[in-house]
Amino acid sequence: MAGRTPKVTAETWIDTGRRSLVEEGIGAVKVDRLASRLGVTRGGFYHNFKDREDFLAQLLAHWEETCRFLPDEPPASRPAEAADWFCNVVDRLIAADGYDPQFDMAVREWARSDQRAAWAVERADRMRLATLQRFFEAVGYNADEAKIRARVFYYHQIGYYALGVRESLTERRRNLNFYMEILSGPGVLAAARASEGKPRKIRARG
Repeated sequence: MAGRTPKVTAETWIDTGRRSLVEEGIGAVKVDRLASRLGVTRGGFYHNFKDREDFLAQLLAHWEETCRFLPDEPPASRPAEAADWFCNVVDRLIAADGYDPQFDMAVREWARSDQRAAWAVERADRMRLATLQRFFEAVGYNADEAKIRARVFYYHQIGYYALGVRESLTERRRNLNFYMEILSGPGVLAAARASEGKPRKIRARG
């Protein structure tokens, strides 16, 4: 029918919820406000979701599925390949390729007042840290130091976004090698690439 407003899909509602969460916080993610933002009535919302709780659960699932801090593929066990994986991680974070830091920070803020969101954040953090630990073990660190180095890298990066540090893409890339050398350990990535898959143990520095 000519002039009829097309139906708003569940994906559009979710994306609108994401933008509202990022811009205004969880208090703004309400049915009437989302409908107003979309220029439609509340009825379309209930065509896609049972209620606001169902919508919030799907919004949280959307965050878990799409806001990927690390690549889907875990690091390889061979040092040289693991080093390449780590470089890819850093490059993705700088380019915000697959990871939306604003969405991530908004969900973390939401988690302060919602247990379900807090569990999701805890689950994501645990998985991300475990994957980073695998990388550090792959380049030769023992399990204890690999665990701590994973935390240092992860907490540094999350803190970077939480503090709202503002740097141009050019500046971030200019400082990239310094960060990678400090966070991975002096000479570790170069040694891993040169190892051609040969095990190389790195002593914890006391």
